[in-house]
Amino acid sequence: MTRRGPVLDRRGFLRLGSLGALGIGALGMGTTACGFVEAADSTPPPDYITPTDPEIAAAEEARGWNGRLAAFALTAAPATVDLGGRFVDTWSYGGRAVAPELRVTAGDRMQVAVRNELPADTTVHWHGIRIRNDMDGAAPATQSPIGPGTDFGYEFVVPDPGTHWYHSHSGLQADRGLFGALVVEDPNDASGADVDAVLVLDDWVDGLGTTPDAVLMALNPEISGGHAGHGGASAPMVHTADSLGVAQSFVAGGHGSSEPLGGMTQHIGYPLHLINGRPPNDPEVVTAAPGARVRLRIVNAAAETPYRVAVAGHELTVIAADGFDVVPTTTDTLIVGMAQRYDVLVTLKSGAWPVVAKVEGRDGYASTVLRSTDAAPLSNPDVGGAVPELSGRLLPESALRPAEAVRLDTRSPDRDYRVELIQAGDRYVWGMAGRDAGKLVMRQGERIRITMANTTTMWHPMHTHGHTFAVPDYGGLRRDTVNVLPGTELAVEFDADNPGEWMFHCHNAYHFEAGMTANLRYIR
Repeated sequence: MTRRGPVLDRRGFLRLGSLGALGIGALGMGTTACGFVEAADSTPPPDYITPTDPEIAAAEEARGWNGRLAAFALTAAPATVDLGGRFVDTWSYGGRAVAPELRVTAGDRMQVAVRNELPADTTVHWHGIRIRNDMDGAAPATQSPIGPGTDFGYEFVVPDPGTHWYHSHSGLQADRGLFGALVVEDPNDASGADVDAVLVLDDWVDGLGTTPDAVLMALNPEISGGHAGHGGASAPMVHTADSLGVAQSFVAGGHGSSEPLGGMTQHIGYPLHLINGRPPNDPEVVTAAPGARVRLRIVNAAAETPYRVAVAGHELTVIAADGFDVVPTTTDTLIVGMAQRYDVLVTLKSGAWPVVAKVEGRDGYASTVLRSTDAAPLSNPDVGGAVPELSGRLLPESALRPAEAVRLDTRSPDRDYRVELIQAGDRYVWGMAGRDAGKLVMRQGERIRITMANTTTMWHPMHTHGHTFAVPDYGGLRRDTVNVLPGTELAVEFDADNPGEWMFHCHNAYHFEAGMTANLRYIR
């Protein structure tokens, strides 16, 4: 997508609060949310690098393929899934409430054949991967949507090890069952782990009397659901009165609140929370020998829920954030924002130990069990979401520091941008504002700094596609998704080393659908 969109100013955005969200879907992904102030600029448009340009192939060639192929097949289709004895209709890859775990080695070339048997367009986004632009899965910016009954082949080199994930990037499909873990193993792993296990956290609403699109309508009745600009369009979404009524009940319970997240935490009271697609009464147990060092790769695939995670009877040693090594840091518990990942080491004691992901700021939890091979199973694995470690030492992301090997070198930025994270009055309409928000351009080789000023009363997990940034205020911590607390400013820096057009957005799926998104664009 190459059009130049309107530039959003704060006053124009706030006027939208009285007009509703009509402009959001109409403007699509190449613009910054919505607003009606046209750029007063008579100069020729920049010479943008698009996903089909030769610079994309050149960047891919430079990544250094190791000669190995890793081939997979995914089919997105309607399915009935078992949630601990409760059967619900949803959309999934593979017929479960979480997609198959994909494992590759750094330097492999992934080939993923995707078949769409949904009644709507879809795509797959490979979250956290420094991927070639035309394989990013962010329609319509990087590809045309995969239409119903059609196929698409993703092929790309995975250059960096770490814990990542993949998910639909079309509408609210990832708040159904269209997501899974993508682990890129390090051939030079020095973690010392004896066992490696993935814990995918998720908040679940689909099929429980309503759908994610109905929930979005309950948050803002003027949003029709299925944001066409996110590549999820087909026939208009129709919701029954019963579905809308259930959705209204889920958003009528008030806002969660958390001091570590600066106040309001979420709008939706999800009825169910899962780990690896399983509810607390029917967990997928992780087993290891007593004394084993267990690496837990924690992925928050939730649409709107932050989780506070702890393992009963154990402390956690955090060794990586968003796939990048950190200085090992010990804690009892940590908060994982949407789309964030943490790798933690646990030295397993003999016994069966609940692993709890407590909803941060309101009631609700997901849980599973970490059990040594010499221990009997728990008679009741659902411990009610209460373990003492949840009230123990809390490690904020601001206290983590990058391992020296992944530290971004220090240099002055070539471009220094500032954007405001903004809400339109008290309506459920969100955006990115300011003079820079619609012109986040860069050339290859430049150092880019973006300062995000959160003017809202809610935190936002902000994510960049195609790039991992450093957070200077956190000692250069490397991430691709960072939590920006209300009333604060936070800067990120990255090197412009992956040409194309990339999304930059809040990873609260409902904020994203309601407008909090912009594009990063390379120019010649």
